[in-house]
Amino acid sequence: MSSAGGYNRVMLTRRSATRRLALGGIAALSLPHIVRADSFPNGPFRILVPFGPGSATDQSARTIAEGLNRLFNVPAVVENKPGANGAIAAEVAAKARPDGQTIFVCSNTAAASNVALMKSLSYDPLRDFDSVTLIGKAPVFMIVNPKVEANTAAEFAALCKRRPGQINFGSGSASTRISGELLKARAGIDMVHVPYKSTPLALQDTMAGHVQMCFADPVTSLPQVKAGTVRCLGVGNRGRYRLTPDIPTLIEQGIPDFELMTWTGVLFPKGVPEPVFTTLRDAIVKIITEPGYVERQAAGGSEIAPTSPEEMRRIQLAEIQLYRDMMKIAGIEPE
Repeated sequence: MSSAGGYNRVMLTRRSATRRLALGGIAALSLPHIVRADSFPNGPFRILVPFGPGSATDQSARTIAEGLNRLFNVPAVVENKPGANGAIAAEVAAKARPDGQTIFVCSNTAAASNVALMKSLSYDPLRDFDSVTLIGKAPVFMIVNPKVEANTAAEFAALCKRRPGQINFGSGSASTRISGELLKARAGIDMVHVPYKSTPLALQDTMAGHVQMCFADPVTSLPQVKAGTVRCLGVGNRGRYRLTPDIPTLIEQGIPDFELMTWTGVLFPKGVPEPVFTTLRDAIVKIITEPGYVERQAAGGSEIAPTSPEEMRRIQLAEIQLYRDMMKIAGIEPE
């Protein structure tokens, strides 16, 4: 990972470049006309996603693809490369040419928590990428199959205690894996972990009854909760989540200090030229803050939360430490 001094120099350079662009009278979304003169983009955008179709990350990536196509009038192709907790897609993105035409839309798993969860990675999310912006964030939701004999988190914990080692939980990301392990530790229960390549796959098997429980983001899970194909027992937030105030938190149901967020963000391969970086970041922020998209995400339970590159990097660093702490609490060793 880069040193703090090197990082600060990079940020100062970026801020200086941004000021030069602003002083030159370049408005955020008249920028495509400027960059065409500089031969950007000179081909289609490639948007890499570390999870399968239907995931919250995939949905965000497809919105960005549509927006980039509209703003720059070039194709934007989404490539889903699930597996290895997002490391497969991350490695491909890290090795891509830093010309602004490869974009990594990922969750906190690939952008941060893999550093804590895995002994060795084929990429470094801080050294091999430039942080761009967060897209959205939401707490984890505890989801069970409707046939599970529990209507609250406390009842589920009691069921697990009556049937130790017989209840399965699925996970399709680092956040959902650590959520299940943290529940085991906080509630004093024994469950069997079943890994999946993406959260929608874990949710599908929860619906089918192949696993009894999973944690999921609201964008993926709330439509199924509303349809009655699964049941939500609680939210992993400190207080009632603003977008789902009717769903109780796990903390208020007696699961102490259970607070975990999922988020989606954008990374570029390290070294994208400053004018291209600024142009592309401004376009992405415009796309994700358009009212229609914000409203659709809110209806699905996700808050749009764009950040500066510096803020995103601070969040990544905090997330790595958070997961290291959570793993100690849950008694998990890096894999």
